[in-house]
Amino acid sequence: MAIRYMPHIGMVALASQQYLAIALIYSAVPVILRANGASLQLVGLYSTAFFAFTVSFLWAPIVDRWSLNRLGLRRSWILLTQVVTTTVLAVMAFLTPKTDLVQLFLVSLALASVAATQRIATLGYIAEALDPGERPLGATLLGWGRVIGHVIGGAVCLQLIEIVGWRPTLLGLALLLAVFVGWVFAIPEPLLFKNQSRSPQRQSIFLRNNGLLTTAALIAPGVAGIALAFAMVQLRLVDLGFAAADIGWIGAISNVLTYTIIAPLTTAILARTAPNHGVIWSCAVMAIGFGAFAIIDRYADVRVSAVASVGIVFAALAVQHVTFTNWFLALARPGKAGTDVTFLTSVMSAFALMGFAASGFITARFGYRVTLILPGLGYALSGLLAAGFIRAANPTPPRVA
Repeated sequence: MAIRYMPHIGMVALASQQYLAIALIYSAVPVILRANGASLQLVGLYSTAFFAFTVSFLWAPIVDRWSLNRLGLRRSWILLTQVVTTTVLAVMAFLTPKTDLVQLFLVSLALASVAATQRIATLGYIAEALDPGERPLGATLLGWGRVIGHVIGGAVCLQLIEIVGWRPTLLGLALLLAVFVGWVFAIPEPLLFKNQSRSPQRQSIFLRNNGLLTTAALIAPGVAGIALAFAMVQLRLVDLGFAAADIGWIGAISNVLTYTIIAPLTTAILARTAPNHGVIWSCAVMAIGFGAFAIIDRYADVRVSAVASVGIVFAALAVQHVTFTNWFLALARPGKAGTDVTFLTSVMSAFALMGFAASGFITARFGYRVTLILPGLGYALSGLLAAGFIRAANPTPPRVA
């Protein structure tokens, strides 16, 4: 089976290393900034550091085609990004979050750029190493790596910052990432890539696959809505007086539970469902879930509801990750998987960036409760668009009298 090319532990470890750095940016740093008095608008704008994920499709063809050393196409890029991530994180350790806001943003942007590049190589690896029937499992394993990275980069990081301070914590994380570098030598290169040309692709992705543009259009509402909720869900806990470390652990436990329960259940369903129909199903479930929770939130204790909202946001992210990743991998073509999947994930990042940037302004104007309504509306619209596109692509044949 193709999964022999990627041992389960190595696959999870690579994702853990990648998302440890990402979790530091989207989970730990915003909480630290808010705890130090930064406005909701400023924290929301800080999230635009993920702009690199939006434009990473521009250099994806290079990562898809140019091997850097004898490790092979995928592993050579993974190794380079791991080393650079460790270095950038060490630089970040010498900044002060309360005063070095511009420098912190620029270093975070660099860290996100490296993580986006590693994601290109990792997604390309998964697409080529796994058979179609194994891709839902691959998406779930990648999600488990995200969970571990989130726990370390979010909860553990915030806990350590409270105990030993910013600089020792980040230097410790940099050392941990240096240890993770060794995992790249534990996985073999997918055989498909060994004899490929080293020249970059020249044809525009927009001309190669019109289905990618359709996919990008229909996922936009759901992605923007959940991004808005995700950006604010932990800041609500800050404003309610929760300690930074407690907020980190609430997020970590929610993430672990959803990927232990929700993600495997989603994987089992997708294994028996066509990828495009799986998208409709998942969007419908998430729309109903957010709609129901928005009603409950009006009557529940505010602190209990705020903690529960973290859980529903992470549950939605788990379903979205497994469903959308499985769909993207199904659309990718052999030899161009990194480019194709990266284009779609870049579109996701673009709309997520819009949600992040607008989140602080919307919340400051309408309150936190609206952040639980907009994701439901977004997923409902994405589900309707997906159903409409599928129906248009596969019209019902006329009945014969």
